[in-house]
Amino acid sequence: MFILSMEMILDANKLERKLKYPEDFINKIIHGDCLELIKLIPDNSIDAVFTDPPYGLNKEGITGDADLSLFYNILPECYRVLKDNSFFITFFSTKFLPQLFKNNPFNYFWQIVLFCPEGKVKSPIGYTKFMSCFIFKKGSPKVIRRNKDIFVDTPGKMVEPDEGYIDHPTPKPKHFIKEILKMFTQENDLILDPFIGSGSTAIACLQLNRRFIGFEIEEKYCYIAVNRINKILSGFKPNKINEKKTEL
Repeated sequence: MFILSMEMILDANKLERKLKYPEDFINKIIHGDCLELIKLIPDNSIDAVFTDPPYGLNKEGITGDADLSLFYNILPECYRVLKDNSFFITFFSTKFLPQLFKNNPFNYFWQIVLFCPEGKVKSPIGYTKFMSCFIFKKGSPKVIRRNKDIFVDTPGKMVEPDEGYIDHPTPKPKHFIKEILKMFTQENDLILDPFIGSGSTAIACLQLNRRFIGFEIEEKYCYIAVNRINKILSGFKPNKINEKKTEL
């Protein structure tokens, strides 16, 4: 069983030495600026990128506008570190969808939809009950396992059935991430998530025998991610599905 200790959260700002690849990166969540951290990863060394970028946010936090500069700035670096004939997979807001294709070095491949029966996100037409995951490619990769392109979300906002409440504004369901990883990656592949948030990508990777690298600029979410990983892999079962965790 793979168990992360809190020491496995590397704080790039507090280390007295420079992070070394791969020993300081693989199966670790690194607290720091993804734009700086990704520069330490060698060219053509990542098997897939899977992420949920902060739409309309910047590194300083919520700006209340459609600032996608952080996403645009990291795209070329993601292209550089990704191996040839591999996939770049990203969630993206329907509201900002046209901007996803602006100055994007990857080629569009497909769209996968997560239907959210309990979703009530306000939109120009009323309420949105789905989220989109977009598949891009570098070169000509092959689908590993054919499946479908519409999945159903787990019930409840910010809730995982086997964990309870997730203290993050936009946690993505790990069961959905696992289905996508099975389609586009293989066992032992190395998956990069430059915006790992509450750690859903890391959990999905470990449960599927994939390796991961996770960057997160908010220290609180680094600890939430590691706490989730350890509880899931040790068989944690919440008493109530909507029970909130104690503050870390």
